[in-house]
Amino acid sequence: MNANDLLIELRKFVLIKSGLRNIDPAHCKIISEYVFQETKNYVSETTIKRFFGFANTLHKFSLFTLNSLSQYIGYNDWDSFCKDKESQTTSVQSIWQDLKLKTHAITEVSLIANKNNSGVPFNATANRSFFYPDFDYFLKNNYQFTTVSAQPGQGKSILLTHMIEYFFLSENALYKNDIVLMVNSTSINTIIQAGTTLQEWFLKEFKFHSLSELIGFFKKNPDKREGRFVIIVDGIDEHLTKSNYFKTFIDFLYSIEENNFVKLVFALRTNSWINLQPAIYGSASLTKLWYTGLFYDDDTLSNVPSLNTEEVLYTLSNIENKVIHKADVSPPLLTQFKTPFWLQVYFKLKDENHHLELNNPLLCYELINYFLERRVFLAKKSTEKIFLLKKISDSISEGSKKLRVSKEKILSYINCYPDAYEELLHAGIIIEEKRLSTAIPTEIVRFLNDDIYTYFLFIQITDKFAYKPDKSFFEYILNNFTVQSSLRCHILNWSIRFCVNRNEIAALKNIFKLPFSNSEKNNAFDFICYVSKFELGKANSNFNKLSIGMDFIDIMATGRTMSSLYKETVKTISENVLNEDIQIMLHVIECNVNLIDVDKNALANTMQSLKRNYKRLNELFPINPYDLILYFYNSLANKPGDSKTLEEKIIRLCQDIDRSTPRKNEEMTSAEILCYRMVLISLFSQKSYAECHRFIMAILSKYPNLFYVRHSVFSPFLLIHLGQTYIKLNYFKKAQRIIQFVDKIISSDYTYYTNFILAGFSVFKANFYSATHNYEQALIEANIGLEFTSKNDFKMFEISLLLNKIDTLKHTEDSEEVSNTIKELLNFLTVHKLSMPDYANLSGSEFEHTFKILKSYRRHQNL
Repeated sequence: MNANDLLIELRKFVLIKSGLRNIDPAHCKIISEYVFQETKNYVSETTIKRFFGFANTLHKFSLFTLNSLSQYIGYNDWDSFCKDKESQTTSVQSIWQDLKLKTHAITEVSLIANKNNSGVPFNATANRSFFYPDFDYFLKNNYQFTTVSAQPGQGKSILLTHMIEYFFLSENALYKNDIVLMVNSTSINTIIQAGTTLQEWFLKEFKFHSLSELIGFFKKNPDKREGRFVIIVDGIDEHLTKSNYFKTFIDFLYSIEENNFVKLVFALRTNSWINLQPAIYGSASLTKLWYTGLFYDDDTLSNVPSLNTEEVLYTLSNIENKVIHKADVSPPLLTQFKTPFWLQVYFKLKDENHHLELNNPLLCYELINYFLERRVFLAKKSTEKIFLLKKISDSISEGSKKLRVSKEKILSYINCYPDAYEELLHAGIIIEEKRLSTAIPTEIVRFLNDDIYTYFLFIQITDKFAYKPDKSFFEYILNNFTVQSSLRCHILNWSIRFCVNRNEIAALKNIFKLPFSNSEKNNAFDFICYVSKFELGKANSNFNKLSIGMDFIDIMATGRTMSSLYKETVKTISENVLNEDIQIMLHVIECNVNLIDVDKNALANTMQSLKRNYKRLNELFPINPYDLILYFYNSLANKPGDSKTLEEKIIRLCQDIDRSTPRKNEEMTSAEILCYRMVLISLFSQKSYAECHRFIMAILSKYPNLFYVRHSVFSPFLLIHLGQTYIKLNYFKKAQRIIQFVDKIISSDYTYYTNFILAGFSVFKANFYSATHNYEQALIEANIGLEFTSKNDFKMFEISLLLNKIDTLKHTEDSEEVSNTIKELLNFLTVHKLSMPDYANLSGSEFEHTFKILKSYRRHQNL
């Protein structure tokens, strides 16, 4: 090779290494930076422009430049690059070896291109060895060609790259004597841009006019053949959409002579394969020569199954540089990642946003948004593409199989913007398939996956309501999507993300006020927590340290779920919000959480922040919550407290409430809810049952319709507390009626209640049956409640139920079981390093002596 040919080769490899199919002057700066990153040698942008012919070259390139660029593509220096290329063109002992050297250079270029185009670093991709036995069988048997067919984003190119290295190129490759020629879109584009035909290129590279001539030569001279000639063609789908290339491809298939040493592999999208099928099935010889493989699915026309869980976790572990387990990834995200394409999107998004969490289900939606933003909203012809995608999503009915639509129905829209439609097909956002089950085969169109369809469905809803997520917006979702369907769940999640993203938090209250199902409300509450945490960590977010207001507090106060997610959300936001009043409210909620967690240390830490704002607490709340929290802290720490002064403050508050004029339910504030809840628990803990009853009656006097509220957990909490009070006052019939009423409202699916309410209801029922001497049923309720509270980590309720169980068992005279349960309680307290606070004891008065003994024993044990 002369010096000019060597420079041409070097340019080609630099271009491929940089991941560029074509180059313009703007790319030269990027390549300069890439070279520096790889070699730590600085080759200026101007030099790169001269190298690629964008600037005048007045002199030869320096050895430093040539060495640096050679090192960039993996050689030691320019001299070693030249020697390698010269050796490939030197006359060799055989035609076979000559072909092998030439094909190796082309295949090497194609492999580099595939690795560079991999959205995830190639070394992080899973080696999908499931296909290897199938491919090996194809090589060893009398088949001419096979296909690797799949939808866009299924990882066909990466699968082929791994397979080529495994069978032909690696150190321990099985078939090192075989020739492998990989031709991909990079190779074909180079040929087309050079202005030559495929036949001219084949003749120039391999000295044969066609593949048929090559086959004929080795048939006549079998002694010159040293193995198989394997040709792998990848990434030609875009070319096959053009009729002239499609015809060339079909003619090429028909021209291949039957033989046992040339093997052809075509990697195709399923929509390309649909168009090829008639040509294949119409020829008996081609059908006989085609190996479909074990994994070929006649319905989907694909033989590349989705990634399995182990393959997903392997790639994620390589991306994260740590071992990722199944439990570390949210189930919806794990399902999404089974399409390799989404792993590529995740890798790119992670590079821009470092605080992504794999266990956060919001990530599914962020991936979809990130992908569509770049492929549609910021792409060329974005207006036309968005219009088409809206029309397609609008034409798909929810009941349709695979959410697809006949192409005929949307043909008028396609004809308006044919170029935009073709680009959407090539980008893999929409897919064309043939429906063969009908009397006349019809073309159908669908989205790459259902999640993208759902996104554009949601976009249409926002358009319909002029981007205003008000009550009518959520009523539309309620009335137009099937209850508890996955589609309605996704639409609600998109709505939550939309509202938090725009900081329209008040709009989210509609989810709880409208008759969505209880599970939908609980899922929505969790998703609000996920999104708010995520948005708070983003730069330039509308939901930020300055903008968080009372609407967010209202949702947090009325939807107390006591989950670990809820605790993390409240803590994260309280540590970051700048509005002092909002921060105080969040600290009070944190203290509520710590009380139920029986977490003395966390409670003490949060109390310090509240104490500094004691005066402001008096102004924000109907009674200073710090006084209430201090009472509970003393109970946890086994310290004496000034309960007399607190009781006087509660009595005054009760009188103030009682004197209030009746108000509507919506007028109740979050500050009232937080205080009333703690007041009732403190009165109960002090055994002031009559005062507790008076306080509840005062609340009902001020808010007479409170028990009709179905969108706040405060209403069922108050009912259960009233029931517990009736038990202590021996109003058992009234307590029983409350049990029946709570059962009734919980069975109404649109009532909002949480696991915390269900746990409290279990304690209430266990206490009722124990107080009415139905000890068998009391034990059943206690055991059901213990299983539930243990699962949900409700420590206070677990202690209450264990105490109730001991009390109940004492009446059954089962001494051994009493001892076992006492041991279970003490072990639970020891394992979790907890005390046994007074407010956890909800058992009868006869149990007081036993409780004091247990508490005393526990205190001495701590000493």
